[in-house]
Amino acid sequence: MTFRTSVVSIWLAAILGIGAVHAQPVRIGVIGILPDAGIFVAFEKGYFREAGVDLKLEPFVSSVKMLPALSTGELEIATGGVAASLFNGIARGLPIITVADKGSNIVGLSTNAVLLAKSASDRGEVRSIKDLRGKPIAIMGGPGALSEYQWARVLEREGLTLKDVDQKYMSFPDMITALGTGAIVAGMSSEPNITLAVKKGIALKWINWADVQPNHQAGVIFYNVDFARKRPEAARGFMVAYVRGIRAFHDALREGGEKKAELVRIMIKHTNLKDPEVYRDIEWSNLNPDGAVIVKSVADQQDFFVKMGRVEKPVPIEKVVDNSFADHAAKVLGPYRR
Repeated sequence: MTFRTSVVSIWLAAILGIGAVHAQPVRIGVIGILPDAGIFVAFEKGYFREAGVDLKLEPFVSSVKMLPALSTGELEIATGGVAASLFNGIARGLPIITVADKGSNIVGLSTNAVLLAKSASDRGEVRSIKDLRGKPIAIMGGPGALSEYQWARVLEREGLTLKDVDQKYMSFPDMITALGTGAIVAGMSSEPNITLAVKKGIALKWINWADVQPNHQAGVIFYNVDFARKRPEAARGFMVAYVRGIRAFHDALREGGEKKAELVRIMIKHTNLKDPEVYRDIEWSNLNPDGAVIVKSVADQQDFFVKMGRVEKPVPIEKVVDNSFADHAAKVLGPYRR
């Protein structure tokens, strides 16, 4: 531990009223994807321990089983995306609340994009969004998934709706295969799949999601409501450490050098992307350096899913998002300048 780190640890312990020796156990579900960078950086740098949190990373294949584990108390914290299932779960009384950004979009930092099959491009079959009419496109996941919302916003730019295209629900790996065989002409994907598909000559990066809808909230962190209410010190401590991790992430992207190399080593350790060369070409996800969720974006997604019939009973947005923990962390850590 460096002198500066030691000073920060003492300072945080004094502010939070906790000490590393009394670290509280907290379990968080993670999938191991690029937008988890803030968590993994904070974990490897010891920020959680310094904030009085003994964090245990619980691996999940997807967020489908993670939210049920969160709602039953098997996890204190979960990671996932904004989807119809979130709003439906809260409407049914599941004790979950969205508390922090874990993947938003700004120009230059956006992991989502529409991939266009290279074969369709070479034939001149698809030159604009209007050319997608009647053609097969891939929607990640199932009805009510984030990708459904994203595609609807892309299509409406040129007067189309989801009803105007042949929707194929599929996973990331199946999408890459389908692009290569010509079973679909386009698909909404994310990094590192975008970079890998382009490198293989299967697809072209066609439409960057941040150009369609900047300041969109895609990935988030959830707290179990009972955890947040009954263990506020641990809930606040986690958030302070997490926001520190996000800021260290941005420092690494901005300054490069050894900080960027360290970031890549951390991601190689905690994700399935093991090739350091690919990290040079990917577009990273934006993570709010103050941690807060973009409430307007979450509300817009709920409105969309209500209109689609994916959400039957809309819930007040204050029951979906609670930025108080992120606001506390930003106050403790002070302003951050990119």
